[in-house]
Amino acid sequence: MIREILRMGDPRLLRNAQPVEKFGTQELAELLIDLRETMAAAGGVGIAAPQIGVDLRVVIFGFQNSDRYPGAPPVPETVLINPILEPLGEEMEEGWEGCLAVPGLRGGVSR
Repeated sequence: MIREILRMGDPRLLRNAQPVEKFGTQELAELLIDLRETMAAAGGVGIAAPQIGVDLRVVIFGFQNSDRYPGAPPVPETVLINPILEPLGEEMEEGWEGCLAVPGLRGGVSR
């Protein structure tokens, strides 16, 4: 099911996402389907559960080709549940990014 994408300024986007504690459930499977369908309908290349109002640490990303990122190489679909991000070093790279919660706006982001 295609869900509403919350927009910047919505207080629900400020809540802390909770870890997924139960795996293999129908609810988690349906959430992943909804994330995929919502991302595709919006022409996005990634989306997190909080962006559709679900306070869980779940994100999906990936694409074969993207109008948003023409010329970018394909990225395999990836599902992250309860991710923990740790820098591998001090080196930073800047790239142009957008966010489905902020339609029409893109900016340079250092990662």
